[in-house]
Amino acid sequence: MNRENIGKILFWLGIIGVIVMQALTWIQSPTHRVHTAEELSGTTHAIWGALFWIRNMGGNGLMLSLMGVLLATGKKGSYFWLLGFLPMSASGLGMLWQPSQHIPALFGIGGTVILLSYFGILWIWLRTYTSYEGASKTGRQIQLMGYSFLVTTGLLLCLYFGNPKQLALADLPLPGGESINLTLGLSMLLLFVGQYVVARSSKGAATSS
Repeated sequence: MNRENIGKILFWLGIIGVIVMQALTWIQSPTHRVHTAEELSGTTHAIWGALFWIRNMGGNGLMLSLMGVLLATGKKGSYFWLLGFLPMSASGLGMLWQPSQHIPALFGIGGTVILLSYFGILWIWLRTYTSYEGASKTGRQIQLMGYSFLVTTGLLLCLYFGNPKQLALADLPLPGGESINLTLGLSMLLLFVGQYVVARSSKGAATSS
């Protein structure tokens, strides 16, 4: 079996894993909202019970699908697909890393990286937009909107986590989880739609040529 087929298998296994995770989340969330971990001990919905373990393992589907795509589309002999481990590894380490005190510099550096990267994306678009035409250009514009909503999500998260740590800002209203979820959902949807439009345009151009 060649690497492309193996990659596709990993991709679909990843999707199945995420579907299982989402299904179990929908099933368990109503119960988890109204009961404590102690109350659920020994039941089907117990924290770290069988279903909860399967649910958490399903999250690895995100890593598998990325690795599958990188493996299927990479050159023979390339180990670039191993980078698929990084996002989920970062997620796992993030769950374990609990600093004993607030680290303002980390928030400042992270925010600066986010903003500079966003303005870099805008600058690249400003310099290269004339090289795109028709649907391809439309797709790139949609992607640009996706990035803007992604940065908006970052701003809302900055307010959500940062303001309570600063005495002068602690009493200001905070964005709700609903608004953060909405902007993040819109950003990913727009990035997907933009990528789809660009891909369709590229496929159409290749067919006509």
